[in-house]
Amino acid sequence: MLGFKKRDIFIFVSVLFVVVFSYFYVDKGLALYFHKLKGSALEDFISSLSFLGKSHWYLIPSILLFYIFKRMKRYRYAQMALYVFVTNVVAGLGVWLLKVPFGRLRPKMLFNQGAYGFEGFGIHYSYVSFPSGHSITIFSTATALALLFPRLSIPLFVTATLIAFSRVTVGAHYFSDVVMGSYLGILVAIVLYRKMILEKDFA
Repeated sequence: MLGFKKRDIFIFVSVLFVVVFSYFYVDKGLALYFHKLKGSALEDFISSLSFLGKSHWYLIPSILLFYIFKRMKRYRYAQMALYVFVTNVVAGLGVWLLKVPFGRLRPKMLFNQGAYGFEGFGIHYSYVSFPSGHSITIFSTATALALLFPRLSIPLFVTATLIAFSRVTVGAHYFSDVVMGSYLGILVAIVLYRKMILEKDFA
């Protein structure tokens, strides 16, 4: 049992409301605002963080640490590293289960052609905007690390928020893409934490 509660359902409905509201009333305006802001100091700073949303920054170190700790017979630490690795894998693969069926046009289609919306079953880069892959990656990683090291929660989530929002400032995603990607990343990390850490016997 995943142990979802009424609170979890409320959070999901709330996120869905924000996503839908953003789609109709926020996404276009915010995307166009940052598109016009290109080259400003604020936009440059936030956009410079975008590369940290790539999964290889977390997949490679976590799997290496897993093997190192395993050889050292530090099994709890090995499991923690494996947890971070699996969280990234599941988040990375899972996001495509939504990207392709939804087939949302990326902001560049709005900038260049005035096109906006969902086409359905998109495979090309320009048609897989929803949800944001960078956002699910960074929030799944940040949540996993925050669950393992609670004292680091604030800096982890502040950093994750900046990195996820950078996808809006660079014109790669709409705000609703980032919101849904971030939520899914948190959800994946929590579910796997219960299965891989809380229910694991390290004795």
